[in-house]
Amino acid sequence: MPNLFESFLNQVNQKYKEADKATGGWLPGGGTASPLTRVVFPPQSFPKRTEELQRVTGVTGRFIDPQKTPSLVQRIAPIISPMWGKADYANPILNEIGMSNYAGGNIPAERKVEFHELGHLNPADKNLSSYSGVLGRSLQGFSEQTGKLPLIDLAAGLALQYADAPEEDRAERFAKKYAEKGNYPSPVIYKDNTSDYGNSLRRQGQELTSEALTKLADPFGIVSKTSQFINTKRAEPIRKEMLQIEPEYKRLLMASGDQISPELMAISKKHSALEQQLESLSVR
Repeated sequence: MPNLFESFLNQVNQKYKEADKATGGWLPGGGTASPLTRVVFPPQSFPKRTEELQRVTGVTGRFIDPQKTPSLVQRIAPIISPMWGKADYANPILNEIGMSNYAGGNIPAERKVEFHELGHLNPADKNLSSYSGVLGRSLQGFSEQTGKLPLIDLAAGLALQYADAPEEDRAERFAKKYAEKGNYPSPVIYKDNTSDYGNSLRRQGQELTSEALTKLADPFGIVSKTSQFINTKRAEPIRKEMLQIEPEYKRLLMASGDQISPELMAISKKHSALEQQLESLSVR
């Protein structure tokens, strides 16, 4: 019975191959002419360069140019996040690296990106953040398209700090390891194993989190608007006093020459004090 079933599967497989060949390789999962196959597995731009990078690093990754052959990621990512959607990427599920206008590592900057993206596919030190390394940027893009809702911004900010940033640090450490062999400038890795790239994402995440918490604390802006109204009223007499002393202040300045009179010193201090009061009210 198993032999009959196996024979049946072989016959089906053979017929599918024949049908795929007859249609010029257009059947899904068949030849590369299939639209589905080309989207999910676009042809590599420089297969020999891919083999060379695998020999050097031991990491396998298919390098494609989404500008020439749009990939599944490049079709979906810009919809989710217009800000990040067209950036170079590494897809750990399809083991694919997309680099726009890829020229096979001809220049140092491009070689640095090659090794950085391979770092995302490196199985040696993968962790949870390796599978959610663009979560923060995806949520950030979704938030921007849905009116920047505080809860989504909060989630995006936290993900940027604790998912995206650690994963970019991991890729930068990998790039640093092969900088000499790859002949490109080494990224900076700090004592705490963080990188400039990762730290920039942390700062963005902190700002986004802070803004989201402020919005959640005052969702309708009632507190901030009330505070602004009160401060504006408090500033009115300060502005009035400044207007009253400014003519005399300007006169003393014009008449002072190289000497600063006690009167000018006193009025200058008064003017500065009033300016500081306005600054503290944030209504200058």
